[in-house]
Amino acid sequence: MLRNFFRSYLLAVTLFFPAICICPTLAAGEKESELAKIFAEQLRPFLSEHCYTCHNPDDMESGINLELLDQEFSDRQLFLWRDLLKQVATKQMPPEDDEQPEDRSSEAFLNTARKAIDLARARETEKNGIVRRLTVPQYRHCLQEILGTEEDFTEALPPDGVSKDGFTNNAAMLSLSPLQMETYLRISERVIDATLVDEGAPPTIQNFRMTLGKNCNPEPYPNKLILGANSHLLANSDVLVEELVADKRFHFLPFEMQRSFRFIEGYQGNSTVRGWRDFSSIYHAVFGCVRGSGGYPLGKAYETIPEGLLLRPAIPSTEIFKESSTYGPRANFKIALRELPEQGIFQVRVRAAKYNDALLLAERQKIEASELEANPIEAKFDNFSAAVDLPSSGIYLVSLRTLSREPAKKAKSESLELTINTRTFTRNITPGVTANSEKYSPFCLIRLTAGQTAIAATNAKAELNGIRFSRLKEDSSLVARFHAFESRNPQLSVLMGLRRDCGHTQKRVGACQSVSSTEIQEYVFQGAIDDYPRPFVETTNVNYLAGIREISVRNEYTSTSDSPRLLIESVEFEGPYYESWPPRNHRRLMPARRPGEEEEEYAKRVLKVFLKRAYRRPATNEELRFAMENWQVGFARSKDFQQALRDTFLVILTSPQFLLVTEQSSTPEAEPLDEYELASKLSMFLWNGPPDEKLIVLAGKNSLRKTLHREIDRLMEDGNFGRFVEQFAYEWMSLDKLEVVETDRKKYPHLSKELKKQLLREPVEFLRYLFAENLSIDNLVQSDFVLTNETLADYYELEKPITSGFAFVATPVRSKLGGVLTQAGLLAGLSDGSESNPVKRGAWFARRMIAEPPDDPPPNVPDLEETTGEDLSLRERLERHRNQEGCVKCHEGIDPWGVAFEAYDASGLLKLDAVDASTTLPNGTKLGDLQELQQFLLRERREQVVFSFVKHLSIYALGRDLSYNETLWLEEQSRNLAKGDCKMRELVHFVVCSDMFLTK
Repeated sequence: MLRNFFRSYLLAVTLFFPAICICPTLAAGEKESELAKIFAEQLRPFLSEHCYTCHNPDDMESGINLELLDQEFSDRQLFLWRDLLKQVATKQMPPEDDEQPEDRSSEAFLNTARKAIDLARARETEKNGIVRRLTVPQYRHCLQEILGTEEDFTEALPPDGVSKDGFTNNAAMLSLSPLQMETYLRISERVIDATLVDEGAPPTIQNFRMTLGKNCNPEPYPNKLILGANSHLLANSDVLVEELVADKRFHFLPFEMQRSFRFIEGYQGNSTVRGWRDFSSIYHAVFGCVRGSGGYPLGKAYETIPEGLLLRPAIPSTEIFKESSTYGPRANFKIALRELPEQGIFQVRVRAAKYNDALLLAERQKIEASELEANPIEAKFDNFSAAVDLPSSGIYLVSLRTLSREPAKKAKSESLELTINTRTFTRNITPGVTANSEKYSPFCLIRLTAGQTAIAATNAKAELNGIRFSRLKEDSSLVARFHAFESRNPQLSVLMGLRRDCGHTQKRVGACQSVSSTEIQEYVFQGAIDDYPRPFVETTNVNYLAGIREISVRNEYTSTSDSPRLLIESVEFEGPYYESWPPRNHRRLMPARRPGEEEEEYAKRVLKVFLKRAYRRPATNEELRFAMENWQVGFARSKDFQQALRDTFLVILTSPQFLLVTEQSSTPEAEPLDEYELASKLSMFLWNGPPDEKLIVLAGKNSLRKTLHREIDRLMEDGNFGRFVEQFAYEWMSLDKLEVVETDRKKYPHLSKELKKQLLREPVEFLRYLFAENLSIDNLVQSDFVLTNETLADYYELEKPITSGFAFVATPVRSKLGGVLTQAGLLAGLSDGSESNPVKRGAWFARRMIAEPPDDPPPNVPDLEETTGEDLSLRERLERHRNQEGCVKCHEGIDPWGVAFEAYDASGLLKLDAVDASTTLPNGTKLGDLQELQQFLLRERREQVVFSFVKHLSIYALGRDLSYNETLWLEEQSRNLAKGDCKMRELVHFVVCSDMFLTK
């Protein structure tokens, strides 16, 4: 019954949407007849004689059909008129081999056309406000803010369309279909059901902890456990699983995991066993294992010591068709388990520390005697143990002398575990040194304190003959190397997903956290279970490995530099996680009922607050009345107070007032936005989400305009401003191109999927930094710093070591880096995956950096790479490509910019061999390379750079295309702005305080 009501309601909304969304711009009547006369008598004859032959619907030379031009002189036509006049004025059109018009005729045409354009611009145009659907991110953020939820329920929504300027928030692209409305209804049902609870029913909470460490389990499971392919289960004695009772101040039911199982398929040793088998233990429900553990040249990928589990960085494995290899990254610790809650917020609490580690050295590492202090301390092993008395604290080189129990030629490298005091280090050694030899091979660098130092070794075949401790000189290069090693911190991350024998499906929980303390501390990761992959298997599936979930804990790989290991003491899970009962988000929808408050009065109070949050303004009396009627009908039918409210919430969350951003006009003339419209428009721009309570309060007092500059700054200083930066940077810079380009893995094996993620973040973090520091727009073109983390510093081979993990920091540079034009992610995305592509790079530059977009290419023109059948240079290939019919004009505005990037390969890095990147710009300026182009832009074309940025910022802020008059006004204002510093925040203030933004 209710769903049938919604179907009718949603259909009405969908039919209503186009009617209110389409607001045609009409010319003022008194100008029309004059424009029609000018076009018919003076302009059309010239076009017919000199232009229509090549630019008609059938031929469309260079993709242009001039027969589209008519007496309307619509806003859209004015842009084409302007380009046409430019071609005629510079005598680029008609082409040289065509009959040329007389100069008098051309001049008359130009003067008349300019007069017509001025007339068209001067006429009054209707604005009629604007109506547009919330984008998918805006819809998601609005739901999360209204309901106080962290979960993302929007995956079922189709992606938003992309405008010609690259933006997904353009009103013309935000259509609304009945199918989409049905999806909104399903999402609203899910999110409300996940938010509202039965206050009288206690929740069930799952809480368990896995403790790790050598012999930490006093009663280990007696039988061998099996978990399938390449799952290196930790020793039963080194894993302790305990179910806990969460510490809560409210009544709840502890969840107890299943311990008894019966499977028709199980494992015994390495053999699959068919037939029913019975299992009884929590250790058949929860497993501790490490997958993908090989590949480390020095040291073990993981190691269990009494204090816990030691993990080296999870080195990414070789990619196969854009996916991780079968077993995932190396040193990938997982808790595999059979049961987790179906929905709700969860917490994973990891007790961990930065291990007080040693830097392992290769056996053949050459050590100069000049780096060591005199008089090393030596000791002989007695039954694999030794002791020394160190005279002073410092950084020591530890060296070993070994014998072999095998003939020297048969001696093989084997693992040696060396314990120095209480710290354990493992590395392969190659025994074979004779007893009389004085030769020691380096083992590690380690920081030690003065006094007695005990050494113990565990080794099966080699006999340790001696150990030496040599203190390093303070100016030693080895000391500098060890300091760099010590300064790096393990990067702790938690992931959740499902287990597969072939591949793995996981998603990161929260942000990666840097572990800087050598003391055990607790690190908390929180997420929503619905946001993570889960196995969907039949409840009757009796395979031993069916339906396994995974919680992974990693020491994330950031670069090739050595770093201390991560020590994990324990991992604890709690979910659903509640700070209180009823939960905070339930109370956000349904606050506590006041003493003596009648049901209808309480419902009205609840709905009034909910409407205000959903509509981003106080509801009108009519809207509140309609909501109350819905509740009354539902309550009378069901006699369930909360169910009636739930159904009314659904109506509100699928209403036009919630789904649409509306600016309502009362007249065709431009009007100022009302304060609530301004609050929504401002927050949708700078937060990509709804206005907060302060904006709504200011709007209610008619004070938002008076405090607009202060509020702009407040919104830009808020964490939600990051939503704008990410969305705007991604779409303005076309970062999606790096995600879709198919990289030649043989040619660029280092350009992995994980590295691409960091390269995609670089432009975003760079723009975020420019806004945060309010730096000049000039830095977009050229800067004396880069925003980088350890991964990118390694990729760019920066000289200065970076120890920030995944965190981006500003780093001074003197190389050919700085600004967005040299960022590897952009340049790699603007390639064909194997070679650099000057056409793609030039077209991107023309569109995004100087706002001189080339026309769309004519149909059936082959790509640049399709013209390569011979051994041709880049310039020869470009020449052949552009000489195809209809290509020259466009390429004159593309190729000169693109060639300047030619020193950078398809991975975005400088090519190893010298490349001729010299170019001649359309205005005749000759430049030697990209760096000269950067200087030229700041010296000669700064106004255009400012205009391009402000233009794209305005289009994004307005959520629509700019009119012809707005474009010309921005060009004029950009000339004035370019005379100053052009600070990034000032440009945001300029856009928001413009009439474009403040009127409807």
